[in-house]
Amino acid sequence: MGARKLSGVIFDADGVLQHAGPFGTQDWVWSARQHRDFVSGFYRTAGPETLADVDAFIAACGTALAEAGWPQDAATYLARWAEGNVTPDPAMLEDVRRLRAAGIACYLGSNQDAFWAAHLETALGYGQLLDGLFLSCRLGAAKPQAAFFEAMLAQIPLPREDLIFFDDKAANVEAALACGLEARLFTDRPQYLRDLEELYGLA
Repeated sequence: MGARKLSGVIFDADGVLQHAGPFGTQDWVWSARQHRDFVSGFYRTAGPETLADVDAFIAACGTALAEAGWPQDAATYLARWAEGNVTPDPAMLEDVRRLRAAGIACYLGSNQDAFWAAHLETALGYGQLLDGLFLSCRLGAAKPQAAFFEAMLAQIPLPREDLIFFDDKAANVEAALACGLEARLFTDRPQYLRDLEELYGLA
């Protein structure tokens, strides 16, 4: 039996196309731990309307920073957070370019709030790099909810049986499989490349 048909690949963002960045270097006002504590507290209390709108996110973040004792303006914090929070994986981005050059569509399927969605799309260039961005703040559902995958698949103009989804969280992979998507757990780039070769004959 020949290799299966592959028309599109859906990638998660964090832990797949990009990795946690080096935040909290010596020239930063807060330590990495202070930043992590602030971020975790902010997301615990942020409501859905805050996460779904960039302006609301920025306003809420500014209020939270003032309450946490941040000594500078919120814009400074947000700019550094955006700069140092994630680092795209150059090898994975090059894989995306190669896949697209071979006629295989590439998409992003990720849980993101509106602030980070805009950052990925513009500052990191994913809007131009990929054929489509499917983000929880825009779909109205988050992984591992089936509604996330169904909303995404409704917008991808390819049969779901010709797609594969890579995510670094087992629960998201299981949810994708339950929706009829081929899916694999992403552990590292060599394993993901082996998956593509074994399933589709892609060297």
